[in-house]
Amino acid sequence: MNWVIWVLLLIPLGVPVGSLTLDRIFGIPARQQWVILGIPGLGVLVGALIYALAVGDPVAQLVGWGALAGVLGTALLDAVRLTGVRLGAFPADMPQIFGTIALGLAPRFQRNMMAEMVAATSTMPQEERQVALEKRLTAVARMPAPRRQAVMAGMMAGLGRLPEDRRQAMLQTQMGILTRLPEGDRRTLMMTMDAVMAEMGNGTGHLPYGQPRGMPQIPMATFRAFSSRALPRTWEEARVSKGVVLALGYLWHFVIGSTFGITYMLVFGQGSWGMAIGWGVFVWLAMMIAMPPMMPIIRFPRWFPVVPLIAHIAMAVPFAVIALYLVSGDAHLHSLLGALS
Repeated sequence: MNWVIWVLLLIPLGVPVGSLTLDRIFGIPARQQWVILGIPGLGVLVGALIYALAVGDPVAQLVGWGALAGVLGTALLDAVRLTGVRLGAFPADMPQIFGTIALGLAPRFQRNMMAEMVAATSTMPQEERQVALEKRLTAVARMPAPRRQAVMAGMMAGLGRLPEDRRQAMLQTQMGILTRLPEGDRRTLMMTMDAVMAEMGNGTGHLPYGQPRGMPQIPMATFRAFSSRALPRTWEEARVSKGVVLALGYLWHFVIGSTFGITYMLVFGQGSWGMAIGWGVFVWLAMMIAMPPMMPIIRFPRWFPVVPLIAHIAMAVPFAVIALYLVSGDAHLHSLLGALS
């Protein structure tokens, strides 16, 4: 077994899902990662695969069958996922989010989400509005400066979209809260408002990249309602069609699925039903661990993991079938499990 080729094929597979994770958790734009890591990684993967094909290394078979298993597995996962989306079991149709991120529109989407939050708050009775705004402003005052400015910009942009009577009611409530906050928090918020007006066009200009981490969480159903309006507005502002967003989002989604299939074949070879199901559960568990920091504003319901678990078990079925019945014994010996056994 050529371990160098095996490693060169395996390592680049982490870029598609890794870029999504780093984008959402650490605020490193995925598009920058694709330039720095993705293009070189793709070059390494393709070069190693061409070499393996040229010399007749059976590891190339593992890559081919793994890619097919990944595509079929993602299609089965989507059959469950899209049913879950229709039933309200997900915060959004995730490929729409993927496509929005791929186009570099995440800050604009987050601003529109904040505007939706402001609009919803403005319709609350006075006491509820005051409690919600006080929690929000207290949280914003304690954020790092770039994040604080991004959140405040979204709030100010939302205020600018309100009818005059609701805007004045929100401003009055907000000013009343500011007078009761500790001096340090009040000064921080006032300075941030000034900076947003001067540097970000009162919330309509360029925004820093990164999540509004530290905000009070909202129920998943509320996020879903807000995003159903914020996403189309984001695309309209950027003058991109929903078709383009979905094409990019599903491409990213299926590429991630393909990397899961290839990784399974490189590690387990022919494997077994138990290994395939275990791999699906492992990917699901990684998703469940990553989702809260990737979408920190959402308060997920306790039942949320159920539908993704079913989807990832469905995803594992083509992995098991293709690995058991199409991967040759020679190719299996070039997987990690085959080489070690």
